[in-house]
Amino acid sequence: MSHMPPMDDRRLAEQLAKTGNLMDLCFDPDWLEDTARIEDECGGYVEVGILMRDYVAQKSSAAPELRQQMRLQSILFTELHHWMTAWDLGGSFEATYTQARQLIRQHLQDLSPPQQAWTDALLTEDEQGLEPTQKTVRSQAIAWLSQLFSDQDWQTLADSAAQAIAQDVLHIAQHPITPAALR
Repeated sequence: MSHMPPMDDRRLAEQLAKTGNLMDLCFDPDWLEDTARIEDECGGYVEVGILMRDYVAQKSSAAPELRQQMRLQSILFTELHHWMTAWDLGGSFEATYTQARQLIRQHLQDLSPPQQAWTDALLTEDEQGLEPTQKTVRSQAIAWLSQLFSDQDWQTLADSAAQAIAQDVLHIAQHPITPAALR
């Protein structure tokens, strides 16, 4: 019998406030740890398929503007992930990536006419079902994202990365590894 980690309203609200996407909870280290613990306890796998039916139904019945916004974010966040992976952020990747997505969501609410034209072209190209090598607009996504971020956004990302690394180091200091554990 499969069990799910606790998904109380408080935890869901915190996740929504943190990233704006409940699905990001599936990448939360605490959630993953709870999942692994429950799987060990029950000797089975934790599955979300049935529990995700409402999410899928809501997504498919969403207003066209919302579906378009979701598709745009999906494309941009995929490109963002590829780009940020190359930054070699190590342990600060997830926090910095989450912060970058929040910044992008904010900017998408107030695009300039040229930015809006580019995102429209990106979505039009995506609908054409082209091969990745033929997606000329999408190939500009990283350049577009780098211009989308303001100087303050870049500072926010740098601060987020630094804070995540600092937290990791402090966590290590509080939970030292014994020499025997390294063998």
